Amino acid sequence: MSKPALYSACSLALLCFLPALPASAAEPADGWQREAAPLLRKYCAGCHNADDAAGKLALDSYAGLLRGGAHGAVVTPGQGDASRMIRLMRATDDTRMPPEGEAAPSVAEIAQLSAWITAGAKGPQGDSPDTTFLVTPDIKPLKTPVASWTDVAVAATGVVAWATGNEVHLLSPQDAAAIEKANAPSSKTARVLGGHRGPVNAITFSADGAWLAVAAGEPALSGEVRLWNVATGQLERVLQGHRDSIYAVAISPDQKLLATGSYDHEIRLWNLQTGAELRTLTGHNGPVFDLAFLAPGDLLASASGDRTVKLWDVASGKRLDTLGQSPQELYALAVTPEGDRLAAGGVDGVVRIWSIERPLREGKSPLRYSRFAHEGPILQLTYTPDGAVLLSSGEDRRVKIWEADRAILRTALENQSGWPTALAVTADSQTALIGRLDGTRQRYDLRQAPPASEVVLEQIDQVPPAVDYGPQPTIAELPRQPESEPNDTPSQPSPLATPGVATGVLDHAGTSDVDYYRFSAKAGDQWILETQAERSKSPADTKLEVLTLTGEPIERLRLRAVRESELEFRGMTSTAAGARLLNYEELLLNRYVYLNGEIIQHFQQRRGPDSDGQFYAVNGKRQAFFDTSSRSHSLGDRCYFVEPYPAGAQFPDNGLPLIPIYFENDDESQQRLGHDSRLTFTAPADGDYLVRVTDARGFSGPDFQYELIVRRPQPDFEVKLTMDAKINAGSGKTFTLTVERRDNFAGPIRVTIDNLPPGLSASAPLLIEAGHEKAGGVLTAAADMTAPTEDQWKAITITATADIAGRQVSKPVNNFGVPKLEPAPKVVLHLEPLPVEGDEPPGPLEVVVAPGGSTRCRLWIERKNFDDRVRFDPENLPHGVIVDDIGLSGVLLPEGETERIIFLSAEPGTPSSRRAFHMTAKVEGNLATPPLLIRVE
Repeated sequence: MSKPALYSACSLALLCFLPALPASAAEPADGWQREAAPLLRKYCAGCHNADDAAGKLALDSYAGLLRGGAHGAVVTPGQGDASRMIRLMRATDDTRMPPEGEAAPSVAEIAQLSAWITAGAKGPQGDSPDTTFLVTPDIKPLKTPVASWTDVAVAATGVVAWATGNEVHLLSPQDAAAIEKANAPSSKTARVLGGHRGPVNAITFSADGAWLAVAAGEPALSGEVRLWNVATGQLERVLQGHRDSIYAVAISPDQKLLATGSYDHEIRLWNLQTGAELRTLTGHNGPVFDLAFLAPGDLLASASGDRTVKLWDVASGKRLDTLGQSPQELYALAVTPEGDRLAAGGVDGVVRIWSIERPLREGKSPLRYSRFAHEGPILQLTYTPDGAVLLSSGEDRRVKIWEADRAILRTALENQSGWPTALAVTADSQTALIGRLDGTRQRYDLRQAPPASEVVLEQIDQVPPAVDYGPQPTIAELPRQPESEPNDTPSQPSPLATPGVATGVLDHAGTSDVDYYRFSAKAGDQWILETQAERSKSPADTKLEVLTLTGEPIERLRLRAVRESELEFRGMTSTAAGARLLNYEELLLNRYVYLNGEIIQHFQQRRGPDSDGQFYAVNGKRQAFFDTSSRSHSLGDRCYFVEPYPAGAQFPDNGLPLIPIYFENDDESQQRLGHDSRLTFTAPADGDYLVRVTDARGFSGPDFQYELIVRRPQPDFEVKLTMDAKINAGSGKTFTLTVERRDNFAGPIRVTIDNLPPGLSASAPLLIEAGHEKAGGVLTAAADMTAPTEDQWKAITITATADIAGRQVSKPVNNFGVPKLEPAPKVVLHLEPLPVEGDEPPGPLEVVVAPGGSTRCRLWIERKNFDDRVRFDPENLPHGVIVDDIGLSGVLLPEGETERIIFLSAEPGTPSSRRAFHMTAKVEGNLATPPLLIRVE
């Protein structure tokens, strides 16, 4: 049931509580309000009202009725049957009103309206009538209804307010403790605050506990907030203005403002002291279900049925940001006491937590966590006053307690007896108060909640730690042995010496062949197992598995799914590095995705609805991780955002799967061996293990030959440099460093350039980041330089250095060759920080960006008889930093233009770094700007 349905249920329950009232008390005395207005409101005011006056006729007020419309008067006092409105209601042709297909008044109701007009069509006397007066039938309940608890609030003084029906029960701290322990629905000691219009939907105390604001209303008619003096229990004022029920109310920390949110899609700000309405905030396209001020009170957050959280500037009423990651309606939100984090939840049962970084900028409030919390819509969220704990309740009848800092589940309370619709925490952050739709209540000591069960469980690395096994024989030098048949079952494996090579054939009469091999290993031993079949022209498409001696798979790691997703827009081939995923906003830098047996790693976020997210690739082909194999995926295929943990790891249930990954491989994960297999095995314990070799398709035959190679890992690398064969005087050219990584080496590589000829400079040293394939630099020639000789070019030395298993390994890199020095280009490029006030800091120019933040720099060119457009690509930015706000055309200087400001944005979680980047122009062989330092911190 959705939240609107919840409050509809409460409204029906409230009607059951209301006694039948005499006409003098329940209805105004004038005939307009009693006989005419309810009928006009029911049948006519939907199209004829002050906001939407069809035919310039407004029938939602007495003045509008007498004023008439575009065709003149609609009532003639004293002549009911002759009045135009009555004639149209009784018409039998297409002039009838309301028109065919719409609800129309009965004969008796038309007669009642005509009689009122004949009697003079008298209007209200004295003060203006309440235009939202609701006429309801007198329905007596068949049995005593349950007093459902719809909200609870705790004041700083310890006073507790419980909302039920159209009342609020105000209790002292002592009374509250006694009643809640007794689990009773009411108490003689409770001060009852009543008289609210419609069901009470939300309540809140002011910071000092002196005021209680109560939000209520009648659906489709009006909303109201009543302000009560907590000390005296007296009603201070009633705030009205919304055109529908009010579901949310909040008081600013400085106690100057009150905010209300309604089903009419609007937010209104009021002066708490005077009750004056200050402004209306519009922008939501659905009901506003929750509100919260962010400390110190300058920002207001709103959660809506339009699936968004919006952040507003309180002083101006301007919308500052929209958090649109939720795919379904949002019902609840909570903010930390410091105002630096915001949590929201709703129909999809997911709690999302954003960091609120100031100054606030559109699209720059990073999503920190997304946790599947409830197997049903979330009803309430609240932080403890000390900010250490987040509590959530849902329609799955669960209340969950989370460690706030990392959004880790500490415990889930026992199943509740009814929906936990009321949730609050005492001022000392020690006790949670829970109220339910079945009329029961509970106090829970938060100190009893166990600590987060995941506190000591760390995610594992994608490759095992490198081990130096010393010099190893080449594959050609390894001992070779043929398989010994029969070896088709775990009980009859062929022995396998390690390191070594086994030769075999997948051939078995009438069935597909399976070959087993047995080898020994000690705990922690690392072995690389690979096949050579396709590379030797064999038709075999091998698959490798490492098993126990009984043939059971061995778990390598366990994936914990944290978000469900699916492929959007199109499918994904086995080589494609780009894809569009549902809920992509929640996929952070370097996070893993599990796609039907394949694990891929997120490299770069989507830049908008028309672009793909990028995943790690090698030589342009998507890379799989943990020795899974790349495969094709169809549009709509389900996938999960996952976290890797050690084998056997256990977690509290989050409604998403735990996925075991075993020691197995079909096709080598970097797609460099074709259909041959490669697997890294780390022995979990001393003992013997089995290797199973099969054809992934189940095929076999006498020509399905293969070699099974078992060897020690030898992590290594090789770097190559590429650059255009020409360089222009007074300009720079881009060069690219590409690394080939071997045997799981994933560390960073530092590249230095020495012995440059006079007049040449290069952006060095350069860093190829951990796990990355490329880095780029700029070779710049001075405007007045003399062309270097061939010997000078060849004297340049380029060296790549990395740490492998604790050893520093340096390797030579091919140099630039002998580029030809060309005249100055037609375009000279410049890249620099924007000017700053005051003295420039000493040292090289640089720009600084924070993770999750943005910065700007200036890109400009000197045109020399060149008026065409110039397109640029960024090169060598730190991983996680991108050129933002560029659209589908990229970074472009149109014809005749010479300057552009570019925005650099860092994804949340971008590690601290400092490196030089540049912009490459697609003219004259990839001209480059001078490098500019960028620092992420």
